[in-house]
Amino acid sequence: MDDDEIREIGEAAARLESAKPEGQEITGLYTAMAAAVSHGKAVRDVAAAAHLTALEVLDAADAALYPRPVLPPQEMAG
Repeated sequence: MDDDEIREIGEAAARLESAKPEGQEITGLYTAMAAAVSHGKAVRDVAAAAHLTALEVLDAADAALYPRPVLPPQEMAG
């Protein structure tokens, strides 16, 4: 796991774990994971570097590659 992309994921995960998360830190981790998976890195290696499960890595990569608009909260029907 000497690869720069895997190292970047580990560093992003460490920053996220050591500080209160802000949107940029999470986005940076998601982007790094998406780049690694897109370039053929094994999901299990990416997951290990990010301290996440494989499913969380796939969800994060999906979110980074296919961003969805934020929907306003729906009012509860009364």
